[in-house]
Amino acid sequence: MNKKIFYIVFFLLFIANYSHLNANILENKKRLVKNSNYFSNYLSGSVSLQKNDSRKAYNFFENIENLGIYHSEFNLKYVETLVNNGKIEEAYLFIKKLDKSNQSLYPFNLILFVHDFKKERYSKLQSYISLPKQSSSDPLLLELYQNLSLWADLSNKNTEDLNGKINRSNSSFKNVSLTQKILINLYLDNQKNIDINFSEISNKKELGRYNYFYLSYYLEKNNKDKINDIIKQNLEISSENLLFKQLFLDSRENKFYKIDNFYKRKNINHGLAELLYLFANFYQNYEQVQISNFYLNLSEYLNPNFLSNKILKVENLITLNNLEESEKEIKIIEKLGKEFNWYANLTRLRFLPNNNTDKQINLLENFLKNNEFFASEKYFELANFLRANKNYSKSIELYEKSIALKKDKRDHDWIYYYNLAISQERAGAWENAEKNFLQALKISPKQPEVLNYLAYSWLEKKINLDKAKEMLVEAVNLSKGRGYILDSLGWAYFLLKDFDKAEEILQTAYEKEPSEAVIYDHYGDVLWTNGKQIQARYVWQNAIKLKNIEQDLKESINKKIIFGLDDADKNKS
Repeated sequence: MNKKIFYIVFFLLFIANYSHLNANILENKKRLVKNSNYFSNYLSGSVSLQKNDSRKAYNFFENIENLGIYHSEFNLKYVETLVNNGKIEEAYLFIKKLDKSNQSLYPFNLILFVHDFKKERYSKLQSYISLPKQSSSDPLLLELYQNLSLWADLSNKNTEDLNGKINRSNSSFKNVSLTQKILINLYLDNQKNIDINFSEISNKKELGRYNYFYLSYYLEKNNKDKINDIIKQNLEISSENLLFKQLFLDSRENKFYKIDNFYKRKNINHGLAELLYLFANFYQNYEQVQISNFYLNLSEYLNPNFLSNKILKVENLITLNNLEESEKEIKIIEKLGKEFNWYANLTRLRFLPNNNTDKQINLLENFLKNNEFFASEKYFELANFLRANKNYSKSIELYEKSIALKKDKRDHDWIYYYNLAISQERAGAWENAEKNFLQALKISPKQPEVLNYLAYSWLEKKINLDKAKEMLVEAVNLSKGRGYILDSLGWAYFLLKDFDKAEEILQTAYEKEPSEAVIYDHYGDVLWTNGKQIQARYVWQNAIKLKNIEQDLKESINKKIIFGLDDADKNKS
């Protein structure tokens, strides 16, 4: 057989075999997709993921074999499910089965980076993030990859100019750069830079968490004077900082062992974990809770000891309405100390409806009787819950206890008197309420919420109308034109019979707050008064369609629609 004939025969055989192979693959794929078990598990897993139940989604997806070979959407869903169940090792092995083009995509390359970082395979890190093929439309994602590069340099001992790289980075998130400098210098034990970095955050309330890392540095050095100074300073800046309140209690008993284990500066994994935790917070703030949980689980993989981070997970799980999983995390948190125990049980009261409410309130009150520190804030938190649930008499009692326990008055204490006054006003104790609204304004005169509430209360009682209008003009300016405060000002002009001005302001309020039934009611009243009856009825009809409208207001507006504004009062039943 000459060469030409040989090549022709070989080529034909190859084509035949290749076609047969493709046919088999296609047939397997069709069979896989048509198989009811595969379809059922994939559909059920996807639905569970949509319902934010990662555990159930994992159980369904685990019953599917080899679907990832054919189905890129399944790959993403399955990997997300694995990470949100804390199964990072499984996610890594699954991704490694995919072809290289898939491995270079976000979030696969991020998971590979985190996994190999923990396994100390540092030489591979830069390849995962050098050319990430994720969308550049997410500035947070680009910021993350820029900072991952710093940690890759640090792990590979390329440390000569890390602070310079951070300073030169084109970051829209200046606090990210600062926190990375803090963590990197702690790891490098650069005393001079450590002190410089922490002087930058000393008065930044939003970065109060990072003072914990400064404190841990001095815990390691057993410098108790410095530790106490840091705790005192941070509680003055942010008295609600849970971590520092617990540190304060621990310092009194010299029991730092639990919180001291949260973070070790010489453990490079803990530093990277903190970066991922920071981004978990960012995404929570942007209400992207599933993504927040994804980063939080990667952070926990690198540092499972930072147990107070589970507070963020609890908040995410509650937002996702996954109450069963949130209770599991709460049980871990409540063992970290008295402050965390209070947080855990208050969270149960506020968000976990299966608990006996009265029993839970009694538990928290008994806790307060036996714990003197930070009691004022705790009485205030419990009173807020009771007020939100319309138990005004009990909330008044607790607000008064909270105020009595305050040792000195500070600028932010206006909120205690303001909330007490709201409960008193709702309970019908107007004289006491008015006195406490005025006390709140005496402490902090420029609070638009207080100005608005007191002024509107006067409008409702048809007293102090001119003074109320002046206060509301100021409140509008201070609040930069919030819709509900504009409504109050418009209503003041209505009661003062300046109907044209009232219509102008109430129209703006109506446009700004399209879901507030009271604003619809007021706007309809002024339209009717100005001879625009058809428009008034249109606005009132829209009001009664709102889901959040209270029944009494709905009945009142219905009478106006039927009888008109002038005759509605005559037809009250």
